[in-house]
Amino acid sequence: MTRRILTVDDQKITRDHLRQILETEGYEVEAAADGVTALEMLREKTFQLVITDLRMPDMSGFELLSTLRKERVPVGVIVLTAYGDTSEALRTMKAGADDFLSKPCDADHLRLVVARTIERRRLFDELSQLRNQLRGSYSFHTMVSQSAKMRKVFDLIQHVGPLDSTILIHGETGTGKELVAQALHAVNTRRKGSFVALNCAVLNDSLLESELFGHERGSFTGAEKRKIGRFEKADGGTLLLDEIGDISPAMQAKLLRVLQSGTIERVGGTDPIKVDVRIIAATHKRLEDEVRAGRFRADLYYRLKVILIDLPPLRDRKEDIPLLALNFVEKHNSAAATPVAEFDWAAMQALLQHQWPGNVRELENAVKSAVALAEGSVIHRDDLPETVAPRSASRLPGPSLIDIETHLPELTEDLIGQVEREYFQRVLAEYGGNVARCARHSGLSRRSVTQKLQKYSLERATFKKPRVG
Repeated sequence: MTRRILTVDDQKITRDHLRQILETEGYEVEAAADGVTALEMLREKTFQLVITDLRMPDMSGFELLSTLRKERVPVGVIVLTAYGDTSEALRTMKAGADDFLSKPCDADHLRLVVARTIERRRLFDELSQLRNQLRGSYSFHTMVSQSAKMRKVFDLIQHVGPLDSTILIHGETGTGKELVAQALHAVNTRRKGSFVALNCAVLNDSLLESELFGHERGSFTGAEKRKIGRFEKADGGTLLLDEIGDISPAMQAKLLRVLQSGTIERVGGTDPIKVDVRIIAATHKRLEDEVRAGRFRADLYYRLKVILIDLPPLRDRKEDIPLLALNFVEKHNSAAATPVAEFDWAAMQALLQHQWPGNVRELENAVKSAVALAEGSVIHRDDLPETVAPRSASRLPGPSLIDIETHLPELTEDLIGQVEREYFQRVLAEYGGNVARCARHSGLSRRSVTQKLQKYSLERATFKKPRVG
């Protein structure tokens, strides 16, 4: 894709300087001498980035930026200023600028900021597109995906779902095996019947037998009344036997008998009960390996594996991470104090770089936590769990709180206060005024941090990060 940049400045020497630097990086550069001309060009052509001077006659860079954001023109904006005014730069960031640079621009810094802004804008555009498609072509029952591997799974569900064949679902923990089973039930004629699920791994043999087949009153100590088992509850519907690979050889034999005869007997009962149940089994283990090792019956394995559905782990379909993350934001937004709308660039990069050993379930838990921690409508990197986005000890310059405490004997009370105040200013700036994350970084309680802020008259609102994009 052509990377087209529009430079806007009333000084020709600046326009030429920017063009010379950017064209050597392979960008296609066009120029405008004023904001009015630039706005006309942006309405006629597609640009990935605008680099505009802040102060120009007729239409200022700030007015150009405000108009672009008001009209929702999908373009990144970097603002140039020769005045080095931090308040002006902050004002443009709050208005929707992606970044700002002081003139004259250092060539290396300009290249870095331009590349970063274009990448952020690309991610923002992709997330906007994905949000629009969440309820469209990427949605299948309660699942969402754009990966080729999962689309094949969706096609297979659509094809074999209407059949009454027994299905075995294999996938690592957290890949969504139960969601696949629910989708299989939803496309079957049995969808009017019950969908019943049981995790076989969490029960010992006696409890598992009672849960599956039920029991009669008095069949064992504590059996004060008859219990209907999962097979009877699923009669006319679907029964999911999750983690089937963890059941004992004795239970394997009993389950095989049920699959062969289509009848069950309650624990303590003698009368066979006919059940009409579609069986779906799921496991994180490779059952063929368990058969070879003598831990799983071959005849039961082949009864279960009439059709096999193999779910890929999340690390093998990372293109789904932005889509899933947005889906989970929508799912958990109702519990948030302020509805979350976006991930910033750094947060999404952290999600994409993590290996997700817990798969989709781990991703959902991470997003749920971030939605709860986020202050405002944007999830930042530090809102994510540290297991997903590790904190770097070297991110903040200057002394840490440990440094301050170590050198207390060498400092006067005034110097201690000065150093401590500067420390909390840096921490507040880094974490956008978020007290919880400041406390986590400094090793203090939230109450202690709040007391420090009051002591040094530091207002959290002063340090809130402006919303970008």
